[in-house]
Amino acid sequence: MVKISLNENVSKLKEKSKAKNTQDKYQGDWLKFIDYCKNKYNCNPLDVDDLDSAYALTANYMDWLHEDPEAKILKGTSNIPGKEKLNNNPYSSSPYKASTIQRILASITYKYRLNGFQFDRKNPNIAETISAIVRNEKNSRSGQAKELLKADIIKIIDSIPNDGEDFSNIRDKALILIGFYSFCRRSELLGMNFEHLNFANDGVQVLIPFSKTDQTGEGRMIFLPATKDAYCPVKALNDWLEIAMIERGPLFYKINKSNTIEKYTLNYKNQKISLNDSSFVLILKKRAFAAGLDDCDKISGHSLRIGSITQARMNGVPTHEIMAQSGHKTTQMIDKYTKLSNIRETSAAKKI
Repeated sequence: MVKISLNENVSKLKEKSKAKNTQDKYQGDWLKFIDYCKNKYNCNPLDVDDLDSAYALTANYMDWLHEDPEAKILKGTSNIPGKEKLNNNPYSSSPYKASTIQRILASITYKYRLNGFQFDRKNPNIAETISAIVRNEKNSRSGQAKELLKADIIKIIDSIPNDGEDFSNIRDKALILIGFYSFCRRSELLGMNFEHLNFANDGVQVLIPFSKTDQTGEGRMIFLPATKDAYCPVKALNDWLEIAMIERGPLFYKINKSNTIEKYTLNYKNQKISLNDSSFVLILKKRAFAAGLDDCDKISGHSLRIGSITQARMNGVPTHEIMAQSGHKTTQMIDKYTKLSNIRETSAAKKI
């Protein structure tokens, strides 16, 4: 019997089979796992005696990420050389989500396999630990983020003062109405550029060049209708573009306490900086609270998207049309995003 191992070049080629962003995430997750092993067990994860020890070490790490307050210190930090001081995670003070822990497990599995371990995520120690973490998360939160339906959007817009001197009033109307009518993820909404807009008499076509489920940049077109009422996303957008004098680059920017639109601030790549995730959520919560809505603490960056999808389904819009606007690839994800919280209004028994 002759045992042949992969040479170093083949191992490097295997790593390059993943997209650059995926490689970075895998490497970052693995480096944090190494730190955990050194701090807790004074060893490198590749130094374990056997596969069972690797499973036990990984399961213990998953549990630590989920339960231990110390684990939150790792969030928003990076162990990748050159990125140690970067923190782009607005939720770095909150516990790890089950979905994030599952991604970290994928990273660890990949690295173990790359180093010759026959690591299987279906091992009982691993599978049962992950299952328990997912179940705990579902039990700890009653549903997803609060959905903002059309009635809620109307209340929020009505509560925003018609004060043209305060630029945040004009921006927030556009931000909320476009977020609702676009069905977009918050990253897609905040990533919209003026160059992505195509104006017509009946509305605006918007190019979404990249998304969570479109990593190759195939892109999709969505449509913002000109509703021609007080809640028209097109009018709100035009009002904001005019007052902010936006003719290129990101659509939405931070407005400081001096009522100055910070559209000339540049990042390290010399690019204009759009409004960030955490600011968007704070704006949404602030406006919902001012409108007198309940459960504002449950509002998140998903609330507009969940609300518009739910409203569309309540109004009988075909699922395939919702998917074309929202960018979802499967009907199962549409079902997951739909929240029918008012059983009296949505009961099927009333429609037969």
